[in-house]
Amino acid sequence: MHDTIVRLADVWKTCNKIRAAAFRVGLNLWDWYRPLDPEGNSLISESKFVSILAGPLRSVIGLSDSEIAQLADYFRAQDGRVLYHQLCQIIHGEDAGGRDKTSADCILEACPPPPEPECHKLDQWQIRRLCCLLATIAERDLPLKPYFQDYELVAKNDGRITFAHFARILNYIGVIVTAEDFNLLVRKFIKDSYTIDYVDFLKAVDDVKKQGIRGLGPAYLNPSAVIDTTLPKLARPEVEAGMSTAPLGFQETFHPALTQPHPPRQLVDLMLRVQEFVLQRRIRVSEFLRDYDPLNSGRIAPQQFRRGLDAMGLGSILSQNELLCVMRHYLDPNDSERVCWRTFEDDCDQVFTIKELEKHPEARAGAAAAAVLELPARGSAPDRAEGESPADLDAAQAALLRVRAACTERAIDLRPAFCDHDEHNNGHVSRAQVRRVLARLGVLPSAQQVRALEARYLDDCGFNYVRLLDEMVERPVESASIAGPAPSAHRPRAASEDPLQTDIVQILAKIKGKMVREGVRPREFLKQFDARNELVIPRADFYRGLASAGLALTPLEMDTLMEVFCAPGRRRYVEYERFCSTVGEALTQAGLERAPLLTPVPHVPTLDSPLNFLNFEERNVVSGALKKLSKFPDQLSNILEVFQDMDKEHCGTIPRVSVERALCQRDLLALVSARERDLLYKCFGYRRGCGDEVNYRALCNALSILYATASAQPC
Repeated sequence: MHDTIVRLADVWKTCNKIRAAAFRVGLNLWDWYRPLDPEGNSLISESKFVSILAGPLRSVIGLSDSEIAQLADYFRAQDGRVLYHQLCQIIHGEDAGGRDKTSADCILEACPPPPEPECHKLDQWQIRRLCCLLATIAERDLPLKPYFQDYELVAKNDGRITFAHFARILNYIGVIVTAEDFNLLVRKFIKDSYTIDYVDFLKAVDDVKKQGIRGLGPAYLNPSAVIDTTLPKLARPEVEAGMSTAPLGFQETFHPALTQPHPPRQLVDLMLRVQEFVLQRRIRVSEFLRDYDPLNSGRIAPQQFRRGLDAMGLGSILSQNELLCVMRHYLDPNDSERVCWRTFEDDCDQVFTIKELEKHPEARAGAAAAAVLELPARGSAPDRAEGESPADLDAAQAALLRVRAACTERAIDLRPAFCDHDEHNNGHVSRAQVRRVLARLGVLPSAQQVRALEARYLDDCGFNYVRLLDEMVERPVESASIAGPAPSAHRPRAASEDPLQTDIVQILAKIKGKMVREGVRPREFLKQFDARNELVIPRADFYRGLASAGLALTPLEMDTLMEVFCAPGRRRYVEYERFCSTVGEALTQAGLERAPLLTPVPHVPTLDSPLNFLNFEERNVVSGALKKLSKFPDQLSNILEVFQDMDKEHCGTIPRVSVERALCQRDLLALVSARERDLLYKCFGYRRGCGDEVNYRALCNALSILYATASAQPC
């Protein structure tokens, strides 16, 4: 019994193999075996049966001798001949054209199959939509058949596929259809309750490719029944040719096709832009080009050079013609089929350093970087050589004065409104957002004044509102003929010194805070200058080592630090070991082996400054304000989430206006008076740049601590 089961499984596996080959190449066994049976009794000799499978069909189907012998043995009749008719029925089904009707056929005619369900029928509108979908798939000219053949080789099916796998194949090849369109495909080509006849689907798509929409059958012969929803692409020869859109005049619609093309630039300007791109992103040019030069000859093919430029990202700042101009400039003069990429690398790296500077003592290092830093923003008015005429400058100045007067008269702050639209925090917004902000705040310049502002502050990133706000700040009038008083040559030093910069305690606290926050180890940067292990180094090396460690100290603070730790008898040297031991107390405590019972206390750096100093009366006022606000901590009011939404840079501090707005959203602004709010802002203030902000994280932590201690039960 076990041998019989194994044999039946092998025969079924062989039949699946024949069925797959028949579907793949369109093979029909009836055409091969029917001529060998002139009597039509469905029986042929075993030699004829084997001669077909082992002869012309061996290379097509790929059956071995043992598989052919198993088939012949399985379908052998009692007289030794083979019932080829049963094999063909298993592979292809009944052959309606090769023999007369049988009694079973008559029974089928007398009892026809049930009609197709109504859910599988499509009305005329669904047919039109399906027609558009098939035409769109056929227009893309995708190789659909190989993907379904791969499924057939795995599943050994007979032209059917499940709904899920059909959708998976369409999604993999990029044919993204909606749920309604996929439902139409299923209803059209469904085979049974869970499979689709993908052979009919591929045939329909091929018919559309060969004969157009009429190849789908007589239901689609009426051209008016087909609705083509794909609009032809509008020909824009002026855009492809790079023609200017200035003759169209000023437009209120901001489509990219209406953007003015960049004027042609010289090779020097192009290389300056390339150097600016490399300097801003700290790109090592050799890493993108040296892999194409295995022999290290310094020359590569133009296609490889172009591929390296695209990998660097230069395609975002240079057009195709400009990239071609750069590539032609660096062609090898002895071989036009090679590009000197080493020369290109040296020119780009001049913003960092000049190679072989020792051979050119008259060369000045840093000149290329200084020239790059002076370049105007890409796409700005100076870069386009526009807006520099006196009329344009006067129009922009009049528009700026109009906006400044409106903001000053009604105390309008434009910065928060612009920052709400600045998603990338790069100081730029779109032209439509500029108009929206000005209209919402009631600053209504004329259309000509808005265009003048755009001509002055617009670049490739958008409208530079940071520059606009900076120029809106009123500055004292400077006289061009009368100079101000000359500074005194012998100004007393004590009058200009900051007491905090000469306080060694404050300086050491600043260094310790830097070490704790960022894990800086000054000893690692200073030890390298002590070659003889004398524990002292020159003042210049001490200054250089602390600068390399990232300790940003002012010159006065550095002088005070070096005066305190200078070596006795050697004024030009600093005892760096004593300095490292002193500041190292922030990370570890020395001498713990002599006091085993001593518990070290970690150093907690503080952000407080003299700006946060409060006297006794102010501390009492702040304490009362915190007690009022502690009744609504973050656990109850969820105010921390509002603060985080207003913190676009995620730095932990926000302006005072944003703090008041957050308190107002949580109905906490009325709990504290104006004086209490000012003292709270002073207590939790933080100097950020040129303005004072509020450390909302410390404020929320203080409220949480007060709430927890107030609600705790006494012991």
